[in-house]
Amino acid sequence: MREPLNELFTRARLLTLDFSNIDPATPASQNIQLFFASCVQQGLDPRAPAQRQAFNDRVLQETGARYLVSRYGEDRASMLAGSSIADEGRTLHLGIDIFCRGLETVYSPCDGEIVQTGREPQGHSFGHYIIIKPTGVDYYIFFGHMSADQPHIGPVRAGDTLGSLGDFTNGENGDWSRHLHIQLFRDLPSDANDLIGYSTAKNFSENQLRYPNPSQLFPQLESQE
Repeated sequence: MREPLNELFTRARLLTLDFSNIDPATPASQNIQLFFASCVQQGLDPRAPAQRQAFNDRVLQETGARYLVSRYGEDRASMLAGSSIADEGRTLHLGIDIFCRGLETVYSPCDGEIVQTGREPQGHSFGHYIIIKPTGVDYYIFFGHMSADQPHIGPVRAGDTLGSLGDFTNGENGDWSRHLHIQLFRDLPSDANDLIGYSTAKNFSENQLRYPNPSQLFPQLESQE
């Protein structure tokens, strides 16, 4: 698999979003738990995309990285507290998120076929998305939070441009800070209502089979710290 984003394999850094698992050596300015607490003290919503983008931009600037990458299966209960997802107990993330400053171009990581494009219209959703069926495998690759400029259904080659990341300023990415959500599906969803990005702890073993860890496609990211 090739890089879906330029320099992803060489300029990425881990961003831990599980408050209970943040390395104690993390600088205060790069600690998202402290960022959340600071926002609350100032009467700001730390989950607002503009606030999260400011935090991500600061970490990227301080570390010299181009991307911040989250881990599959990470528990985001603290970050999601008060949301409908958290109320349902779905706090374990079923994909990986790749955060960045700008509206990066996204490339196909493999040969295959673009089998579905679409949009979740509600806020705090995947926004515009693309699904690829790689050649010779039994899973689909899902890309969420894309721009409205989507590719045509049909064959695709590794390295072909799929589009660019969507922005929160116009709502096209589902109202999140700028990032790419990558998830694997065993079965093709029939419509946007079948898309889930989080699991309950109770159903996580089952959902691991339905939505395998996409890091297996990009082992280079597992070594990023």
